[in-house]
Amino acid sequence: MHAFAMASHCRICSLVLVLQLLHIYSLGICGFKHQTGKDNVTSPTNGKLFPWNKMRLPDMVVPIQYDLCVHPNLTTVHFTGLERIEIFVRENTRFIILHSKGLEITSAVLLPKDDLGSSKPGKQLQVLEHPAHEQIALQAPEVLTAGQRFLVVIEFHARLADGFDGFYKSTYKTRDGETRIIATTDFEPTSARMAFPCFDEPSFKANFAITIRRERKHIALSNMPKIKTIELEGGLLEDHFDVTVKMSTYLVAYIVCDFKSVQATTSSGIKVSIYASPDKWSQTHYALEAAVKLLEFYEKYFDISFPLPKLDLVAIPDFQSGAMENWGLITYRETSLLYDPKTSSAFDKLWVTKVIGHELAHQWFGNLVTMEWWNDIWLNEGFARFMELVSVSATYSELQIEDYFLNVCFGAIARDSLNSSHPISNPAETPTQIKEMFDTVSYDKGACILKMLQDFLSEAVFQKGIIHYLKKYSYRNAKNNDLWNSMANCPTPAEKGLRRDFGPICLWSFQFSRTGKLTEIEEMMNTWTFQKGIPLVLVKFEGNTLRLRQELFLYCIFSLSPRYFWHIPLTYITSSSNTVHRHILKTKTGPFKPVS
Repeated sequence: MHAFAMASHCRICSLVLVLQLLHIYSLGICGFKHQTGKDNVTSPTNGKLFPWNKMRLPDMVVPIQYDLCVHPNLTTVHFTGLERIEIFVRENTRFIILHSKGLEITSAVLLPKDDLGSSKPGKQLQVLEHPAHEQIALQAPEVLTAGQRFLVVIEFHARLADGFDGFYKSTYKTRDGETRIIATTDFEPTSARMAFPCFDEPSFKANFAITIRRERKHIALSNMPKIKTIELEGGLLEDHFDVTVKMSTYLVAYIVCDFKSVQATTSSGIKVSIYASPDKWSQTHYALEAAVKLLEFYEKYFDISFPLPKLDLVAIPDFQSGAMENWGLITYRETSLLYDPKTSSAFDKLWVTKVIGHELAHQWFGNLVTMEWWNDIWLNEGFARFMELVSVSATYSELQIEDYFLNVCFGAIARDSLNSSHPISNPAETPTQIKEMFDTVSYDKGACILKMLQDFLSEAVFQKGIIHYLKKYSYRNAKNNDLWNSMANCPTPAEKGLRRDFGPICLWSFQFSRTGKLTEIEEMMNTWTFQKGIPLVLVKFEGNTLRLRQELFLYCIFSLSPRYFWHIPLTYITSSSNTVHRHILKTKTGPFKPVS
């Protein structure tokens, strides 16, 4: 959020600025330290003590690849599953700790990876449960030695969920009044464990090979393209999908339905499809046009090709959020994807376009580069909300999304001016705490501080920083300081291709100490992300000098609390020139002499 000050002659005595309201949009993430308890075993389960007592999984064992076969029975509304998880043992252990919630595990076997094709029986793993932490421990009969790879083979079954998390049942009615059932997934943030046992944390990235069994009247969709279909006894079909890129469990998705689609191909060869129930197929055409246009924009803006060969967007009849960015298989609430030019309003068109822009931005921010833990969810959601503004204004300028984004920032200010607000990043450990992070502060305030930073650095320097961040951390996890590091590492003015008029700004954003520690950007942005609230800046003229004072802005009152202060990026012009100048207010109060 930066303030915009205009110095006129000497007749202005005092003015009050709420930062970034009209010309510059504004508004705060902190590094979350995981709180751990005692290291001793404390939790009883199955008549035995559970070997792990922390909410976060240990990293003694990590997944490499999941081979997952799922059969949802839409008549009985149950599903069965068989998975093989290739794991790598990092430290000697007898236990494999992973997540599972509401699944009945009927078998768990351990195989050395090299013995997969042999006739040797696997070693049975004892299954211990810790329902309060949604974890299971697979106990091996002997120590698993560090440096080895194994296959964990698990059979399980469960009922399709009645809610909107995990692998759940969705229904819709045809024009004739017939109720039809589909099976679909929604795993973010902690619901993949309801569909298959897994290492359900964002840093445990792996590859996934998905296989779905279905009836002939249905189709199956997943993150990757289908590579083959096998006919089984009893008339069932088994669809095999290509192996995914390395990704987090919450991005896995699969659907069994009877939907119809429209398709197109981008200029770079990506096949884009929009799916909806048969009666609503006619409302998919605008979404197809927008998805192709926005996907092409992002490939150019990020300078990174979309890493998958296809992208499906599916309108789900029962869906709790606006949309979910599953990599290559994005799911939407119907009102966020379908558009009928005969009956839909202009706002409906803006809404559909911006939600598509939001989820497509996630294919890079969140999917390609993922936050290390959920306390930094704004690195996903704040960026995607900000990229709505960037992408839609560039591709559909007639929709005037700038006006909508201004209201987003006003809404964020209103929420953040309450004493009950919180920093963009809060410690979040339990599933409930994690879900609470998905709110106005993470989405809207996160987007507005990014707009603030873009305005201060310039669009060109900001874009270069984004590209550097995405390329450096592709298929990896990152923290908020990794972003500031990338922003500070923008090209220098002498670098080929950088316009001269961005030189001074780039020099400002390139300030490092010789030890490699960030100076300006990290210090400034941490004041916005480590604390709640927004600042109010009061400006008073004293001769040719401005006296600036910042206070915490609260609804109906101004706080004089000394605990709150920000490094506030200010931009201003004077009556003697139209040149835009930049200054960072780093103290609670102080004099400032504008540059003429």
